[in-house]
Amino acid sequence: MRFFKLLTYLIGITNVFSQSTCDNCIDSQNRGENIDCTNICHGQETHLTDCLQYTRCLYDYDLHKVRNICVCQKVECEYEYVCPHSEILHYGDDNMYGYTVYEISLEIKNLNSNIYAIYGNSENNMIIPAAYQLKDHQGANIGGINPLLRQYIPDSKYDSWLTIGLTDGNSIGQVDVIGVDFNSWTDTNDLIVDNGAIFLDDPLEQISATKKYIIGHLTLNDRQDHRLIISANGKIDVRDSESDSYSETNIVFNFPKKISLH
Repeated sequence: MRFFKLLTYLIGITNVFSQSTCDNCIDSQNRGENIDCTNICHGQETHLTDCLQYTRCLYDYDLHKVRNICVCQKVECEYEYVCPHSEILHYGDDNMYGYTVYEISLEIKNLNSNIYAIYGNSENNMIIPAAYQLKDHQGANIGGINPLLRQYIPDSKYDSWLTIGLTDGNSIGQVDVIGVDFNSWTDTNDLIVDNGAIFLDDPLEQISATKKYIIGHLTLNDRQDHRLIISANGKIDVRDSESDSYSETNIVFNFPKKISLH
């Protein structure tokens, strides 16, 4: 059994270097390129559904299906201080048919750094794609959903919100917001910020115990392409109160629409 697993892994790694044009296109999509692979793939089975049943990659690896082999590949990152990641969340029901829930995160490259703000300004707008919002303002805008609310309103798990690190509510106000019109953000209207931010009240706080900083929870319509663009600030070294801040601008996440190839 161990030999079989090792052989399967080696075959998968070898096949990475002999991918078809379709596989290369799918890989480019997963790296964030806003391209359509429908015609290139000509109806090939390239979805990852069966892979997801038994394969789970480490946080900074993406899952690819290459010639029917499931392979974990290191994510390429072109940014200086942080790397963008997105992960599909599954809640075990189909109450939101036609939508997909994504966890959006940034990974800091330096363990001693942090993220204390995500923002948009006049030169670098923050653009959050149109996403599902719980009715009657029952959900959250920042900081995630309190577990007690999820007990009483189960569909609150589909609500869309932004944050820095926190996911279960913002009970003591560690995360704050300025200049963001959340009322304009709907499932048909993008949230555009040209002079605002979501930020930590303490810019030296390392609110995450790992390099991963969750920054959003988005439920997106499968029938559309979506693009998220943000900028981020952080301290280069939180151990030094005089540490300089870094700024990473125009960090892009792409979410191609889910097209059935059957």
